[in-house]
Amino acid sequence: MSAIANSTQFFLLASGIAVGAGVTAILTTFVKSLAIKYQITDAPNQRSMHTQPMPRVGGIAIAGGFLAGILYFLGLGYIAPETFGAIPMPSPWLLTAALFMFAVGLCDDLRNLKPRTKLAMQCTAALFIIAGGFRFNLHFLPLDEMGTLGAFISVAFTFLWIIGIVNALNLLDGLDGLAAGVTLIAMVSISAAMMLNGSFVDLVLVACLVGALVGFLMHNKHPASIFMGDSGSLFLGFILATFALPVTAQPSLNLTFLVPIFALGLPITDTLVAIARRAAERRGIFSPDRDHIHHRIARRLGYSHKDTVHLLYGISLIFGLTAVLISAASNPAAIALGLSLTASFVFFFLLKLGYIRPAFVKTGEPTAAIHAPGQTAQPEK
Repeated sequence: MSAIANSTQFFLLASGIAVGAGVTAILTTFVKSLAIKYQITDAPNQRSMHTQPMPRVGGIAIAGGFLAGILYFLGLGYIAPETFGAIPMPSPWLLTAALFMFAVGLCDDLRNLKPRTKLAMQCTAALFIIAGGFRFNLHFLPLDEMGTLGAFISVAFTFLWIIGIVNALNLLDGLDGLAAGVTLIAMVSISAAMMLNGSFVDLVLVACLVGALVGFLMHNKHPASIFMGDSGSLFLGFILATFALPVTAQPSLNLTFLVPIFALGLPITDTLVAIARRAAERRGIFSPDRDHIHHRIARRLGYSHKDTVHLLYGISLIFGLTAVLISAASNPAAIALGLSLTASFVFFFLLKLGYIRPAFVKTGEPTAAIHAPGQTAQPEK
């Protein structure tokens, strides 16, 4: 977008966000009606607290609003090529794979795919985007000097990163507005880090996704009237995971690989804690329960549904600011201080929630429900 004046660029992006938000908000209303009519809903059960069937295919509206934004920018380039023709569009590889993940999630929402099938489809999308040249760069390793082994390590780490983030965001989708809000914060944080680091920022992609998220949050914030479902969480998780990769390409004290890790620190932490907890209890790591971070915040700290979500927004923002610091700071001491403070915060936060227990402390706290009657809660994962 360097060919467009700054003021024009600003209003162009703002208009793109407005288009995405408006289309998503309207589509969400339409999708809710259809989902209720055709009973594409999550019925109340022993693990949920919503008292009436909730539409679960909000991802249709998110993807629709996102695509409307893309078409808006394409239309501008077609109508006025001399002014807007230089606007770079998102990678076809990314768009194709993201829409494929949306389709997989939608099939899961409608037909309840087997976990193995869903994972196989995620692996297919990850391999597809890797074939398109996307990589998670690890500058602290001399991969270029390692030949075939180095290339394998790079591909393997990228593959695990994409699969991990897609599922981490899916697991985080447990409270009204949580996954959408955290995605929004992470997207803005990564974009800021990339700009400060001198990396190319796909501003069209950012504007379209931000607009779609804002429009969906109008219906998904507590008390939600629709859930995004796997069609939304898999779509958003894949875009986040892939969008974050270019920032790792800029060597800055060999620490830029930490930028996306911290920007997505909340879903990563929640997933790692869940895996460790379930493994310690000798349960399947993908078995659903009611003991995620958002559950414990409400149960142990006594926070309401809405306050729990707002607290997690704040924690996500802390992670995002740390990511920006890593990208912007040139002083190793400043980066070390920021990392130490964030790590200390995470440690004491997990200690407060009871995930980390000193050997001299004995507790038999049950994993009870956290929501007051009448509050909506999304299906446990």
